Amino acid sequence: MNKKTVKNKIRIVILLSMLFISVLIYPIDKSYACSCAQPDPPKEALKSSSAVFSGKVIEIVDRNKNNEIQSSADPIAILFSVDKSWKGVDQTQVIVYTERSSASCGYGFSLKEEYLIYAYEDNGELRVNACSRTAPLSGAKEDIQALGKGQTPTEQVTLVLENIKGQEKTPSVNVTNNKQIYIALIMLVLLIAVVIIRRRRKK
Repeated sequence: MNKKTVKNKIRIVILLSMLFISVLIYPIDKSYACSCAQPDPPKEALKSSSAVFSGKVIEIVDRNKNNEIQSSADPIAILFSVDKSWKGVDQTQVIVYTERSSASCGYGFSLKEEYLIYAYEDNGELRVNACSRTAPLSGAKEDIQALGKGQTPTEQVTLVLENIKGQEKTPSVNVTNNKQIYIALIMLVLLIAVVIIRRRRKK
């Protein structure tokens, strides 16, 4: 085996190892920008929505936050304290879901902030996306004026978001440590490959 062949094989092994390491460190996330049509006016949006209400975010739970592999479409659960309802909600608290990222049309809610929510029902859950007229309450004056007074919820409830306690029992995945182990193993394989190639060269 000549020197040129040995060098080429070493280069190929190194390149493949570097490629594999880069995939581990920077996982491929096929995210596409969310594209929305112009939302309907408030009264039309009220008719097409399953629920319309105003309220404050009192808790947010990311059910997949400890997963090593995450998707922009992962569900985020948001617990609201309801102030006024125009449709579909008669309880003092309600849970809605949205996608993790705006890339999948998820709506970015903030804890303790107030919103006007336009939600639709999907498999028994209320869902919200960035393409609806959902907005911070402070910026929804046009909608409030068009929708009218609204109703105060009559049914007092205290809801618990799914998996809040369960997440504490689930061991978190240390992504950084796992990647370091993978890299160490790859470097070990690379070293062994180089040693084998050199031995063959000496023969």
